[in-house]
Amino acid sequence: MRGIKVQKLHVKSSIIEKTGGVCAVCGRALVHSKVTIEHYIPKYHGGTDDERNLLSLCKNCNKSKGSRIVQAEEHYPFLKAVYCTEVNEYRTEWENGGEGNGNSKGK
Repeated sequence: MRGIKVQKLHVKSSIIEKTGGVCAVCGRALVHSKVTIEHYIPKYHGGTDDERNLLSLCKNCNKSKGSRIVQAEEHYPFLKAVYCTEVNEYRTEWENGGEGNGNSKGK
């Protein structure tokens, strides 16, 4: 059980690092214990828990995005460029019905 918690903390820390510890949308500093993890492609639309699909947002920005699908460059100004490339790669795989991504687009 303890190993799972440590692994989740490591994953959360790596997700927060994608923005340098600030909300990907508004730039507000994030408190590790209060950060929300956002699915770039929402699970509602077939997104997965693949780390490329996960971003750190403050609670208000996560709530305001909801289950919309957005353009990374336009919606996440505080996302580091290398991770912007990763989320775009993930989106391309999702749009093309990538293997095992849960895409329900019917391609």
